[in-house]
Amino acid sequence: MSSNLIGGMLIWLSMSEVAGALGLLWLAALLMLVGVSLFRWWNGRGRQPAAVSARAFRLATWHAASLGLCWGLAAAWWFPMAPPMGQLLITALVAGFLAAGAFALAMLPWASLAHTWLLTVGALVALWRAGDGPLLALLLIGNAVAVSLAAMALSRQATALRRGRLRQAHEQQVAALLLRDFEENSSDALWETDAHGALVYRSPRLAALLGVAEKELGDVRLPRWFAARAQQSGALLAAWALGQPFQDLKLQLGRGEAARWWAISAKPILVEDLPTGGWRGVIADITEAQRFENQLRMQAEQDSLTGLANRRALMNAAQAAMSLGRPGWLLSIDLDHFKAINDGSGHSTGDEVLRVIAGRLLALAEEGDIVGRLGGDEFAMLRVGESPARPPQAMAALIIDKINQPIELGAKRLHVGASVGLARLDASVANVEDLMVNADLALYDAKRSGRGRCVVYASPLGEASRRMHTVEQALREGLEQHQFELHFQPKVDAVSLQAMGVEALMRWEHPVLGSVSPGEFIPAAERSGLIRELGALALQQACFAARELPGLSVAVNVSPLQLMEPGFVESVERVLVRTGIGPSLLHLEVTESLMLEDPQAALRRLHALRELGVQVALDDFGTGFSSLSYLRAFPFHTLKIDRSFVRSLTEHADARAIVNTIVRMAGVLGMRTVAEGIETERELAVVRAIRCDEVQGYLVARPMPLARLQDWLAGRPLTGPIDDVDSRITPWRLSQFSPPTTVFGVDF
Repeated sequence: MSSNLIGGMLIWLSMSEVAGALGLLWLAALLMLVGVSLFRWWNGRGRQPAAVSARAFRLATWHAASLGLCWGLAAAWWFPMAPPMGQLLITALVAGFLAAGAFALAMLPWASLAHTWLLTVGALVALWRAGDGPLLALLLIGNAVAVSLAAMALSRQATALRRGRLRQAHEQQVAALLLRDFEENSSDALWETDAHGALVYRSPRLAALLGVAEKELGDVRLPRWFAARAQQSGALLAAWALGQPFQDLKLQLGRGEAARWWAISAKPILVEDLPTGGWRGVIADITEAQRFENQLRMQAEQDSLTGLANRRALMNAAQAAMSLGRPGWLLSIDLDHFKAINDGSGHSTGDEVLRVIAGRLLALAEEGDIVGRLGGDEFAMLRVGESPARPPQAMAALIIDKINQPIELGAKRLHVGASVGLARLDASVANVEDLMVNADLALYDAKRSGRGRCVVYASPLGEASRRMHTVEQALREGLEQHQFELHFQPKVDAVSLQAMGVEALMRWEHPVLGSVSPGEFIPAAERSGLIRELGALALQQACFAARELPGLSVAVNVSPLQLMEPGFVESVERVLVRTGIGPSLLHLEVTESLMLEDPQAALRRLHALRELGVQVALDDFGTGFSSLSYLRAFPFHTLKIDRSFVRSLTEHADARAIVNTIVRMAGVLGMRTVAEGIETERELAVVRAIRCDEVQGYLVARPMPLARLQDWLAGRPLTGPIDDVDSRITPWRLSQFSPPTTVFGVDF
C-alpha cells in the first residue's frame, strides 16, 4: 500500500499540469483505497487468525480489482498526453505494479487475476490511444499471461505446501497420542490389544467411551465388540484381519439422538520388524463434528431452475435426519396436466410455472421444512420434527389448494393441479431409498384415484406395488405363451331379452399367479407399453369370433393409449378385411378419459372409425369428467350406463332420475343405451320402465368362452360346476322375465 501511495504521488506530481480535476478525483480514489487497506492492517497487526471467511476473500478480491482498475484508468487516460519522462514513469509503474501485484496477491488467485488484467486492459487502451504499434501490445499481453500463470503456479504450490503441513501436523498428533497417556478430559482414548483382541492397555477414558466398567475391560474383545455394536464396521474388521494399518476409519454406534461417531486409527505392533499379532491405536470421538456435518448436508445443493434443494440434497437431508433419529414426513408432489402447458405454451412458460410453484411451496413451508425439486414437474417437501404447526395431511391439502390457484403470466392465465403422496420418516424405514419409494407409491395411488388428492403410504400399497411389478414381469411372457383368452358376455334387448350382441372381455389364467383380473393386467399393459399388442390380439380374436356369431355385434374395449396410436385406424381396417366381417358388426368401446388429454385428436380418430362404418360406444358414461359438448361433437352410436348407477336404481330415486335423463338425452341424440351390471329382476324391471334399449349383466349371462356362448345361444344346457357355467339364465328361460305392468309407480 505504501508503494501504491508513493506511485500515486509521483503520477500526480508529474501530471499535475494536465491532470486537472480528474487527476484530483483519481488521487482521492487511490488514497481512499490505500487508506482503507492501511487502516485494516493497522487494526489487525499482531493477530494471527485461525481461519478466514469467504467474505474476507471476496472483499480482498474487490479491493485488488479496484486498485487494478484505478491504475489501469490512470495509464489509459494520461499515458497518451504525458511527456516522454511521464510516459517512462507510467510505464515503469504499470510494469512494477503488474508483476508485484500478481505475486503479492498470489494467495488470493481471483484477486491476483482481477488486479493483473484490469491493469493490463488499461495499459492496452493507453497504447492504442498513443498510436503505438501492436508489437508492444502483444508483449504486454504475453507478460500479463506469464505473470498470471506464474502467480497461479505459486498459489497451487503454496496451497499444496499448506495442506502438506496440515497433514503432517495431523500425523504427528496421532503419533503423539500413541506415545503418551491421554488426560482425563481428553476426547480421545488410547488402546492396545494382544493377538486375541483382548485389551492390554486400559484407561478410564477408554472405559467411558466403550460404556464398560474399567474393571471389566479385560473381558472385552475389541474386534468382536466393534462388529456387534458399530454400523458398517466391515472395513475396520477387514483391515484388522489382513494386518494392515488404518487411519481415521469412521464408525457409527447406535441410531437416533443416542448415536455416536468415532474415528479410529491403529497399526499392528511390531517387534524387530515382526508383527506380534497385537494392535495399538486411538479412538477419537467425532460425534459433535459429525452431527454438525449432517446438519450442513441438509442444505447442501440446489436446483438450478427453481433454487430449491435438488434430489441429492433432499436425500442427504433425509439421511441426516434418520441418522439423528429425528422423525418426520416426506411429501412427494406431482403436478397434474403440466405436459399440456409445455406442449401448448412452450417450455419457457413451463419453466416460469415451475418457478411460481416453487415460490408457493416455499411460502407454505414452516421452519425446519425443506422444499426440493426432484426433477421435471415433481417436487417434494421434507418435514422434520415432532409437532409442526400444520399436520402432514393438512399441509398436503393446503399444497393442493395453493397450486390449484390460477397462475398469471403476462396475458396468459394458466391452471395446474397437484397430487401428493405422504410417507412417514421413522425407525421403521430402513433407508432413504425406501422412504422415497413409499412416498412415490402413495403419490401414484393418489393419481390413480382421480388426482388432486393426497394419500398416506400404508403397507398394502407396498404389497400392491410388488404385485404390480410381478404382473408386469409376467405380462410379456403371457403374451408369448398365448395365455390370454377372450370370453364373451351377451347383450340383450331390454324388453324381449333377445340377444343383440356380445362384449369381448379378455381373460388371463397364469400358471402361477392364477386368474389375473383385467383391472390388474390392463393398467400393467398400459404402463409397460404392451397395451398395443394386447389390444391388437383382442381385436383380431373378437373379429374372428364374430364370424361364428351371425347377426350379432361384437364389442371390444379400446384403451385410450391404444386408440391414440398413429396407425390404429389402419390396423382396424386391416383386421376387418382379413376377417371379412361387416364394419357395422364391430363396436369399439371407449371411456370418457379419452377426452382429457387431447380431445381434438381423439375426435379425429373417432370420426375416422365412423367413416369405416365401425360403431363406437361410450363406456361407463356418467363416471368420467368429459363435457356433454363431446357428445354433440361426436354422436356416439351407443351410451353404456355405468353399473354404479344400476346398482342404486332400486334404492335411490336420484339414481333413477339420472339414468332416466341419460336415456332420454341419448334418444334425442339418436343413440342407443345399454345398462351394465344387471344382477336382479328388480334392476331389470326398473331399466325396462325407464326404457333403456339393451341390458347386460350376470342376470342375463356371465362372460363365457366362445364354445359355451354358442351353446347358450342355441338353448343347449350348460354343464359343469356353477363357477364354470358362467350363466344365470339361458334363452329358453327368458320368458320368465316378462315385463311387469307397473314398477315403482311407473306405468310400463
